Amino acid sequence: MEELHLNDIDERELVRKALAGDERAFRKLLESHYTMIYSVVRGVAGQQGETDDIVQEVFIKIFRALGGFRGDSRLSTWIYRIARNEALNAIDGRRPQVIPIEDCEELPASGESPETSCRRRMGRERLERFLERLDEKQRLAIELRYIGEKSYEEIAEIMDIPLGTVKTYIYRAKLSLKRMMTGAGAKAFEKGFGEL
Repeated sequence: MEELHLNDIDERELVRKALAGDERAFRKLLESHYTMIYSVVRGVAGQQGETDDIVQEVFIKIFRALGGFRGDSRLSTWIYRIARNEALNAIDGRRPQVIPIEDCEELPASGESPETSCRRRMGRERLERFLERLDEKQRLAIELRYIGEKSYEEIAEIMDIPLGTVKTYIYRAKLSLKRMMTGAGAKAFEKGFGEL
């Protein structure tokens, strides 16, 4: 789903229309924040196969609570809190799941050899394991930056932390990932993903 970029005036108008029952306005609000919601849920819950389910629950919570949005903060901050709380609720008390690699089949990209496809998948899985080992706040900040494609300023606002703290989280996350990748197949990772 492509993320739309709305300014505060557009968002206020969409909220007003959505509260009046305009389904297209509500859908546009969700689309404009989808990447952030997904990144937050994934950052908190990790890759346990239930990210999509949690995101759907976040959508439902937003729909039900939108009338309570007072505008004291930016809409993205309010949505971030809902997404984070829903992800925390979903993982509360769950046990980690292990999915056998043979259950995660993936078709190779057009013109790609099965070996290259396997290497890329293994690199992606290794990155997921590394991300899961990061501190929750560092993981969330780095995912918002590189998966959610948010600016440092947007991340600071979404996470409700100072800009310097965002930079620190991302810097430390990169250092941790680099340390984890060294001696753990960094070359295989780079072949599949390039540099962070």
